[in-house]
Amino acid sequence: MKSKEKLSGFLINLLGVILGISLTFGVNSLWQKREEKRKNTEMLILVRNELETNKSWFQKQEKTLKQHSYAFNKILEADKKWSTIPDDTLTSYLSFIEIRIYQFQNTAWEIFQNSEMIQKNTNKELVVRLNDCYIEMNMLYDFIMKNYWDKKLESIPFFEDDLYPLLDALIDKKEAFYFLRMMDEDSNLWNIFPQVEASIDFTISLLDKYGDFKYDMIEMDEEYRTFVKARIDSAHQKK
Repeated sequence: MKSKEKLSGFLINLLGVILGISLTFGVNSLWQKREEKRKNTEMLILVRNELETNKSWFQKQEKTLKQHSYAFNKILEADKKWSTIPDDTLTSYLSFIEIRIYQFQNTAWEIFQNSEMIQKNTNKELVVRLNDCYIEMNMLYDFIMKNYWDKKLESIPFFEDDLYPLLDALIDKKEAFYFLRMMDEDSNLWNIFPQVEASIDFTISLLDKYGDFKYDMIEMDEEYRTFVKARIDSAHQKK
């Protein structure tokens, strides 16, 4: 009888230990998953903020390039007949010489991209959308930097202080500003700005709308195309 009682007590204690261990591992597992979700959310918030910053960057770039294009065309139209144009007007045309390369950011995305969080993220469709958005942004960034800012820095004669010789030098080096003429001659090229801006806005809307980051990829692709088309149509109407 005593042997049975001992065995029963042993089994009860063993069961208690097993349940305790299971409960501990279960709690730890739940806590770990919660921490991973929290870190993932915090990281995506940083990415979202970065997208907002880059949206502002491209908006400023578009505005700056249009201002520079207008000024440079006016300088070309003058055809070195500077004496017929008031000095203050000429000085305003030279605004495009000012170097304003606003900061473009991808630090948050690089951190997320190289972290374990992106591997553990079960919402691969959103990750794909984020990746596509950054690819579009980087392509436009490289396009602007290589075709305008880099060539512009090489061509502006900073050694020249006098107004007229500076203007003469700019006209003589006008091939360095072909990017501005190219943008004006093919007005469709300006569409890249509202297109990338729409891509950013759409990606941000996904981050805001789908807190669990789950969505139907086919449905969202169609929504994305409609969103971008509406944005470009709106940009054309403002011209």
